[in-house]
Amino acid sequence: MKKKILAIVLFGIFALSLIGLVACVETDDGKLTVTFYDATGTTNVSEMPIIKTEKVASGEKVTRPAPPAKEGGYTFVDWFAVPSKAHRFDFDAAITADTAVYAGFSKTQTDTRDFYIVGSGTSELLFGTDWGKVITDAHKLTKAADKNEYSITLDLMEGDQFQFAIDGAWHNQRGFGYLTETKLADGTEVFDSNASPYTDAAKKANIEVVKSGNYTLTLTTYPADDYYDTQNAYYTEESKESYNLGTYDTITWVRNGDVQNSAVTITDFYIKGASITSWGDLCTPSTQMARNGSEYTLTVWLKQDDQFMFTSRVTKIENGESTVSVGSEYIKSNALDAASQAVVGGYSETGGNMTALKSGEYTFSYNSTSKVLSVTFEEKPATAYDYYLDGDIGAGGTWNAFVTSPADYKLTETESGSGVYKITKQLAANQQIQIRACVAGEVPTTSNTANNLYQFNYLNGAGDNFEAMSADNNNIKVKVAGNYDISIDGYSKIITIVPHIEGNDTLDIYIKGEGINNWSHNFESQWKFTLSEDETSYEFILTVQADTTVTFGLERHTKGETSGYGDYFGASAMGTSGDANSKFTPDSGTNFKCSEAGTYKIVYNIQTEKVDFYAVEA
Repeated sequence: MKKKILAIVLFGIFALSLIGLVACVETDDGKLTVTFYDATGTTNVSEMPIIKTEKVASGEKVTRPAPPAKEGGYTFVDWFAVPSKAHRFDFDAAITADTAVYAGFSKTQTDTRDFYIVGSGTSELLFGTDWGKVITDAHKLTKAADKNEYSITLDLMEGDQFQFAIDGAWHNQRGFGYLTETKLADGTEVFDSNASPYTDAAKKANIEVVKSGNYTLTLTTYPADDYYDTQNAYYTEESKESYNLGTYDTITWVRNGDVQNSAVTITDFYIKGASITSWGDLCTPSTQMARNGSEYTLTVWLKQDDQFMFTSRVTKIENGESTVSVGSEYIKSNALDAASQAVVGGYSETGGNMTALKSGEYTFSYNSTSKVLSVTFEEKPATAYDYYLDGDIGAGGTWNAFVTSPADYKLTETESGSGVYKITKQLAANQQIQIRACVAGEVPTTSNTANNLYQFNYLNGAGDNFEAMSADNNNIKVKVAGNYDISIDGYSKIITIVPHIEGNDTLDIYIKGEGINNWSHNFESQWKFTLSEDETSYEFILTVQADTTVTFGLERHTKGETSGYGDYFGASAMGTSGDANSKFTPDSGTNFKCSEAGTYKIVYNIQTEKVDFYAVEA
């Protein structure tokens, strides 16, 4: 009997063990796993809490989960494809492997900023804004009352370029990388950019209009998750809003239809005066009245006794094509209201020039419907500025050399009190330049000079030597290489560029390299080139010893400079005349290299900016 009971017990234990074994075995159903993570505060997946998992057959789509809740004042933003939340997860794509999806949450925070559309183009709102230098209420996006959504409805023409920003310095700019879509449902391209997707650079890239139309654009912001590009070489605490980026911000749009106003006539007004423009029609952001509907305003500092008036310019835009002509409408002294007649002189019922009674800051407000001009005045000294030359004129054709080496690119006053500042620079064909200004005494940065850029439209007489880079790029392009005196009038902001006329002995050129002076000429005379007798070139005698390889380049400075880095010339400047050019082959980079013993004359041609090598007989 005992044996029978024992057998029953053992059988029961065996049966239970089989049941447990079956329960512990996972069947392979061939499905893939989609894991949804909470990516708040980290990009390390191992630190992320799992919200849920889903099993999906290969080739099928995963269903978008309901927005998850998160305590602590967080708002769910969206599901993302990468831990950095650089781009959103595509729920219309088939699942072909185990997949991770990341939930983005943002701390709830009301955005108190104002955003404007900034850019350039031929549509009514973007025309004449000069890349954000002219901003009016018409450019301001309307913020929703209860959420961080900013919207604007406007016509956009093919070729327009724009972004959103909080000011004319393009702080907090929101560009192409924030668009959630660039095409219509039928695949028609609407917006484009040359930027690589999902990068910080894309977020700061212009949105280029491919298809004209009337659009409603909406910027949605999550200010608690803004961050800064602190790795940028020009980032500072003062300039950081130039490098502000948003983790979750988006730009969405709706095309409402075709352009509503394909034919638009725009009238702008500019100040014109004896000293402020030398009675020239200088149509620049410094002289242009800001246009907001029928209201025009300009704040400008004027010298006592300067005579002036306002002249008009008419732009007709049709189907994106614009024509500009001098207008026949003027704002003269007879437009002054009663109170303003005591602020500026020259009032006459028949009209005439106005006169600045005192030096100071004048604000003009003109209504083109009523034809009335109002003026207010603040007696204050003019802001003193330091002026710097910028362009692709730094070492290796780099921009912003004035930031790292300000002494080499600072314009100096021609004589005390003249208000005219000048610099002499050797310029190569196809280089582009502009003049920047910051408050006198400040260390120049790309940020504190961003609002004071003086370009081709400030140039007095381009002649055959200069032109604008393009319709979309107003930098001054050099057509003819040469040594130029570049000056700016601090009052009118008129730029003048003329060939330097003190002869050709205006440069200091040094050799520097490996096997010569260890890449440091230290401005010593033994490494300096000498001007040829006919003053057409600079020359240097170089001896290469047997069993030696030298690698080097030329560094060009304005005569007398004793600090900073000049313009570097290497193998790309090789000429075609030297009988020994073949012995100076490029190294793996951009330098000249020679391994053949001998004595050589190195010749830098002032006109062509080419370098040739000639054998010197012993």
